[in-house]
Amino acid sequence: MSLDQLLSLSQTLKLSPTLLQSMHILQMNTLELAAHLNELALENPTMEYAEGHDSSWEDFSSRVSWLRDTPAPSFDGEVSADLGMVQAETEGLDFLLGEQLARLSLSPPLAALCQYLVEQMDYRGYLDPVDLDGLRRAGVPEDLLNQAVATLQSLEPAGVAARSVGECLALQLRRRPDGNDLAVSICLNHLDGLAAGHYQALAKHLSVTEAEIREAETLIHTLNPDPVGDAAPPEQTEYIRPDAWVAEIDGELRVFVNQWDLPQFQVSQTYLQMLRESGDPEAVTYLKEKVQQTQWVLQCVRRRQNTLETCLSALVSAQEDYFRGNVPAPGPLLRRELADTLGVHPSTVTRTLGHKYIQCRQGLFPTGYFFSRPLGLSLWSEQAVKARLRALISEEDPAHPYSDQALADLLAKEGVTVARRTVFKYRAALGLPNSRRRRK
Repeated sequence: MSLDQLLSLSQTLKLSPTLLQSMHILQMNTLELAAHLNELALENPTMEYAEGHDSSWEDFSSRVSWLRDTPAPSFDGEVSADLGMVQAETEGLDFLLGEQLARLSLSPPLAALCQYLVEQMDYRGYLDPVDLDGLRRAGVPEDLLNQAVATLQSLEPAGVAARSVGECLALQLRRRPDGNDLAVSICLNHLDGLAAGHYQALAKHLSVTEAEIREAETLIHTLNPDPVGDAAPPEQTEYIRPDAWVAEIDGELRVFVNQWDLPQFQVSQTYLQMLRESGDPEAVTYLKEKVQQTQWVLQCVRRRQNTLETCLSALVSAQEDYFRGNVPAPGPLLRRELADTLGVHPSTVTRTLGHKYIQCRQGLFPTGYFFSRPLGLSLWSEQAVKARLRALISEEDPAHPYSDQALADLLAKEGVTVARRTVFKYRAALGLPNSRRRRK
């Protein structure tokens, strides 16, 4: 065995910390960038807020009719690092039920069991039958267990401590003056059949008329399967601000990148003067590093704004018919096609437009809404097919609604071939029921 030394040339890409920061800033949406800049300003004394009122929003919104009633964006210099986080409520479901139990004169064993069951409830206030079976196996008397469940089900809100959706609805019905035994029976024993629209079979089984079944269904629809939602612990709230607006001004579609929700920073003149006049080498080194960091960050922000505007302008040009209101949905478009138009790598488009939102006169949309593969050999996008499905269903005869196969046949006549299962998937995504449920 011999050891040889060989020379070879190769290209490698090493990402410096500054380049990584530039890519990180490029991928941020407006609110994330605002919070990030605010954090940097806390660490870097050379970053200071730029004073002065920016009147460009008033000029922009006054020229766009659908923006005139929109509140003006404003940055007050106080962007939290935990933006979008909701402070937990101190009075959740456990507290609410515990307060009611404390006002009842319960025996110590019953009170202890009720409190234990409260702690076992899920976030909707439901009891898991598996947990109750575990208590039975542990030796808890059946009478005491039933008494504890009944006690909890008597509390507010109505429907709490239910063991199923049907029982939750039945508990609500029993407290209402317009509740009836038929509706309660359906909730407890025949909810699946009602959901499937088996009105005739239910009427025959319960020895009532079909009209009575439909009347009970109307009553059941007024109930809430999640009656303790307001008392449940709050989830994290996602705040959304447009990263850009697309508006038609003087017949021209224009992109306005959101700069009004961002804090405006500049290099502090006070610290620049200290840098020039200081005779302390350690202070000079520190200030020079911080000034360079501020200048680089501000440069990255400007580059992000320019790159975002360039990509969105190309996107608007590719989907011009939609933004002008000539078609009900965007056409097919791939990120690779947009990258080829701009002469950049597809990853640049993905990083720039990822997690961003555009507001136009049609509404507020994530940028991903405007990208879709063409369906088959047609020029239809997934969004266009969904829009057409919604229109066909809204125009159908309620007494004879279209089946999924009939909808697929109608789309085929218009030039787009999709399978029945695809129609089912799109219809479900739109939240539209099947033909049996739409029949009136």
